[in-house]
Amino acid sequence: MYPQVPVSVVNLTNPHIKSLQGKYFLGETDQLNPTDSNRTWGALINPPHSGVHLYFDVYVLSNLSDDNLVSQICFCSSLPQHGKQSHEVSTANLAMHPKTVPQGQIQFGSHLDTSALEAVPVSTRVIPAYSTVSSEKAGHWIIGPGRAILFTLTSAMDHPAPSVISFGWWEEARGMY
Repeated sequence: MYPQVPVSVVNLTNPHIKSLQGKYFLGETDQLNPTDSNRTWGALINPPHSGVHLYFDVYVLSNLSDDNLVSQICFCSSLPQHGKQSHEVSTANLAMHPKTVPQGQIQFGSHLDTSALEAVPVSTRVIPAYSTVSSEKAGHWIIGPGRAILFTLTSAMDHPAPSVISFGWWEEARGMY
């Protein structure tokens, strides 16, 4: 009546499935150098006419200096001005040919004036010297077109504190969910 064969169960996470589909991307900013008078930033940006939603999966804040850094996470309903676009972005599925190209962008910059942004600070983190802080969001943070999630970095020192911000996300056409 019941089969005598063991049952196989496979548990695939959503990021894994999105990677198989060529919809998962990751990348990082160039080196940032915050000081006590220079608030640097990195953001995952969804351009206004992208046609997709970005599902934020993971961030990694790497402090390469001997100073503690403070990072503030902001949800932005306006995009930062004068940022540089990172070219250090790739699909996570390296077996796909041709490679898929993300709509989302990683941008970064320095001397951020937060008063010029429509942003809501949602979290503050301390990144100890020579360490990395990361967090998985598993797609709970969703970035619509014309929006961004921005991370600021500041240092208490007057000399540059080298650091890098990395992001992982997947993309779905608007209206899918």
